[in-house]
Amino acid sequence: MDIGMQSIGSYDHLLKVAKITQDNGGVAIAVADHYLYGDSHEDYSAVAYDTLIQAAALGRDTRDIDIVMLVSPVTFRHPAVYAKSAISIDELSGGRFVLGLGTGWHDDEHAYFGFDYPPLKERFEMLEDQLGYVRAYFDDPEGGYKSDRWQFKGYDAQPRARADLRLMIGGGGAVKTPTLAAKYCDEFNLYHHKPEGIMERLAVARKAAESVGRDFDEVLISTSMPALGVDSAAEVEDLLEEVVAVRGGGDETRDGMRPFIKTWAEHAEKVEQLEAAGIQRVYIQAAAHFESQVEPCLRALV
Repeated sequence: MDIGMQSIGSYDHLLKVAKITQDNGGVAIAVADHYLYGDSHEDYSAVAYDTLIQAAALGRDTRDIDIVMLVSPVTFRHPAVYAKSAISIDELSGGRFVLGLGTGWHDDEHAYFGFDYPPLKERFEMLEDQLGYVRAYFDDPEGGYKSDRWQFKGYDAQPRARADLRLMIGGGGAVKTPTLAAKYCDEFNLYHHKPEGIMERLAVARKAAESVGRDFDEVLISTSMPALGVDSAAEVEDLLEEVVAVRGGGDETRDGMRPFIKTWAEHAEKVEQLEAAGIQRVYIQAAAHFESQVEPCLRALV
């Protein structure tokens, strides 16, 4: 099982997490593309940067590990921006960038910034169009691309994308997301943690891949997993109180975070279950506020 870390925050924080990851056997640093974090107006003063720019900087300041956009909403940018940005960041990183796209989900984020936010059905149509556009630009820019929504004229586009520049889709849907993963993507970030649900979605994706003549075994299957850890059950309450002290929110934070704070042995068991269900890489969401969690996490899970 490959283990990476996923984090948000200032660039200095991300770089610290990335360097600990690369020095302790991790395979990737993943960032989330949001302009707002949290679930209410009170949360929205938390720092939020443009993570495409942060990803480019990480590509220059790290070595070996993948730099993963997990994921960008189709509502934020034109697919040409995603395609060109991905190729540029990939070159800056020496061939280590992964572009992830998804439908977007944060209602307030779109309302606050004035992004168009059509119904989910239309966002899935946008996602398929963006994946098709970006896939065509990566694979054969001289062939062009045309849909009802977006198009580019075929030309000798330079620089060209590397043959193994990965395009990812992220989501937990039962049919549409696995089907799009099979048709367009090199990585499927399947945000679903029950083994039976994972296997059902992978079966849908495998069937869809066969229908378009793709070898689904070439698609990397990943997930993200919130996890804060301790060495023994006796330490759980102490870490929970530390989380509340850092994040605020009192009992609401305490109740919300309790399911994610377990011993490292319990987290390792969960990772083993994910692997048995077909997951090949896990991005651990542990380091948004707690750099101290990164090294013990990697020691326990890598």
